[in-house]
Amino acid sequence: MERFLIDYSILIPLLPLIGALVSGWLMTGKRKTGAHWPIWLGVGYAAVHSGMLLQGMISQASQAHGAAIGFVKNVWTWIDTGPFVVQWGYWLDPLSAVMLCVVCGIGLLITIYAAGYMKGEKGYFRFFAYLGLFIFSMATLVMGENLLMLYLGWEGVGLCSYLLIGYYYEKPAAREAAKKAFLVNRIGDVGFALGIMLCFYAFGTISYFGNGVGGSDGLLERAANLGSLTDFQRSALTWIPILLVMGAFGKSAQFPLHVWLPDAMEGPTPVSALIHAATMVTAGVYMIARCGTLFISNEVAMLIIAVIGAITAWIGATVALRQFDLKKVFAYSTVSQLGYMFVAVGVLAPVAGVFHLVTHAFFKALLFLSCGVVMHAMLGHLDMRKMSGLKRVLPKTRWLMLIGCLALAGFPLITSGFYSKDEIVAAAWHRSMILGVLMLVIAFITAYYTFRLYFRVFEGPTITPSEPAEDHAPADQDHAHDSAHAHATVTDDSATHGHGHGHDEHHHNHEPSIMIVPLVLLAIGALLAGFLNFPEHALGHFLGQSSSLSLGFEQAVEHYNPLTTDDAHKISPISFGQAEYRAASVVEAEHYGHYVFMIVSGLVTLAGIGLAYMLHLKNRARGDALPEKFAWASRLLEAKYWLDEFNQNWVVEPLRSLGNAFFMIDRFLVDGVVWLIGFVPQLAGFTLKLTSQRGYLQGYALSMLLCITVILLFVFGIL
Repeated sequence: MERFLIDYSILIPLLPLIGALVSGWLMTGKRKTGAHWPIWLGVGYAAVHSGMLLQGMISQASQAHGAAIGFVKNVWTWIDTGPFVVQWGYWLDPLSAVMLCVVCGIGLLITIYAAGYMKGEKGYFRFFAYLGLFIFSMATLVMGENLLMLYLGWEGVGLCSYLLIGYYYEKPAAREAAKKAFLVNRIGDVGFALGIMLCFYAFGTISYFGNGVGGSDGLLERAANLGSLTDFQRSALTWIPILLVMGAFGKSAQFPLHVWLPDAMEGPTPVSALIHAATMVTAGVYMIARCGTLFISNEVAMLIIAVIGAITAWIGATVALRQFDLKKVFAYSTVSQLGYMFVAVGVLAPVAGVFHLVTHAFFKALLFLSCGVVMHAMLGHLDMRKMSGLKRVLPKTRWLMLIGCLALAGFPLITSGFYSKDEIVAAAWHRSMILGVLMLVIAFITAYYTFRLYFRVFEGPTITPSEPAEDHAPADQDHAHDSAHAHATVTDDSATHGHGHGHDEHHHNHEPSIMIVPLVLLAIGALLAGFLNFPEHALGHFLGQSSSLSLGFEQAVEHYNPLTTDDAHKISPISFGQAEYRAASVVEAEHYGHYVFMIVSGLVTLAGIGLAYMLHLKNRARGDALPEKFAWASRLLEAKYWLDEFNQNWVVEPLRSLGNAFFMIDRFLVDGVVWLIGFVPQLAGFTLKLTSQRGYLQGYALSMLLCITVILLFVFGIL
């Protein structure tokens, strides 16, 4: 591999950071219209460098013939306090190369789209500065060679999410959503920080692989060597994964810390795409895959990850059934898909989890950005009940949205989501039949609610809103739609006159190239990314040459295989991307199960789409009546299982009451004691001032004589 790519890998996070500083400080005032250029250049270079790094890593992997590869680049010693030494350095291997391409590649497309979407915004320069800082933080998280650098990026994306979700800070809903995201993530991050501390205390280092591949001085290498662990280290490995996964549950929006992610839709649409597709919420999945040897031998931790992932997938999918805001539907979809990824890493199938992370990045970014086009055209409206038949209004977006919906639903054979989701379902069944069935049920629900949205919004009679949304087009937007030109239109499918959106097509282009071209590229990825790992498991074998996965596989075989004699339940090398493994029967069982579930999950997806067609296109009246027929279920889902109310009544309010009690204790007890201690000498001094400090010399002399007399009496023992 070209040494340049390794030696100058620091440019991947550095240039987006420089772009953020330039956009935020220099591209203000009249120059703000060009604020996107520093970010385009910085993130563009990062994307190109990441792509070249991936290409070089693939070449290196082919020469290694299945052996693990990885490169460490230490830039400087960040912290040196004696025993605690932390390098500012980068660890580059197949896993980090793939993640960097997702972060920087998808991030670049989103920043290009954002230039069209955010045109005319008063805070244009501020928005792009936040985007650059976001990409810097996520790249640092992915590339860091130790847990502290990962934590730095981890907190950086948390800060950026707060800034971007609350971009429209004048809106109360945006401010509340930003605070909610920030505070909920802090809950998980407390455990994450404690887990990092315990790692150092138990193993003496927080560097993943120390000096490189094949050594024994790294944290993950020491944890993988089960036979050499001390009793304390074994005990620490009971708690380390529990603490670390608390941070993952917060960052990746897993139950019960998932409640912040749907509210994050208050930010501009490019923010939704960035958070949901390319950055932040995937950090938890990446962390577990990277630090697998800290988790794998802890059966309780792996069970917790899989079960919480399944619960989250169920909650996200079912709540999406009764959402009407387009972005909220896809937000809960993200919650559900993240649950799938956690199930994958929880059932010892990290390749399937990372594979779905990659494909999900393409189609979820495509779906959110398509929602942005719809929002612009529909005067800020996103309520699917106020629109229909938009294939005549937005013909390009219609096809792009259809591709995204097919990929999310997992349409058989032609979409990336089918191949990646199928691997997770097969892996879940491999570990637990109940878990596998649940994943299939959720796949059916996903196909149904996805095409409920598509059929309602893009098919059927043309219906568009007549007035702008209440919070649409603030006064500081140059591209604000003129509501005086908006007229509601309802036509049948045979209508050939006009588009019904109330704008002259030559007056306002709802599908500008700067917004459509990134969507086309994302659509290509949504269709083709599945073939990265099918049928030859090329992506899996490449990821398997990361030391995280190769060490994890050896640890899993050592820990789990002695527990069973059935090859169908032994650890599959395919799940860890291991190309060479002596137990061929295990591989055969895995291949057989995979192809069976391709057929089953394909049929399940088609059934979900078919039901959506029957209820939301062919016979919408029947679909509208269904919630009334099952009113109790409808109320449950519309209330989102009352989880927000539970948190408010049983978490927020008790903590607020506790905080008020501590405030009163501090105000009256602590401050009162301090005041009393100070008041006593003040009172004595005031008394002396009134009784003795009167300005009469004879009085002073008399007082001095009396005091000397008393002292002498004490000295001679008379008193």
